Amino acid sequence: MARQRGRVVLRRIEDRRRRGICFRKRRAGLVKKAEELAMLCDADVGLLVISPFDGTFQRFAAPATRLQSN
Repeated sequence: MARQRGRVVLRRIEDRRRRGICFRKRRAGLVKKAEELAMLCDADVGLLVISPFDGTFQRFAAPATRLQSN
């Protein structure tokens, strides 16, 4: 008999340090999924993630394109 995972209750993480760690890990996973989607399905994918901590952003675009400024 296989063991199943339990449901995770999603709520804000109050501890700032733990919240930052969780954010970085989930952001990395999201970028990886975007890359996989673009590669496996030949899809045009764009992703922009803005950090709630320092306002920096990470971007991903596939196929690799130059971002154009207005």
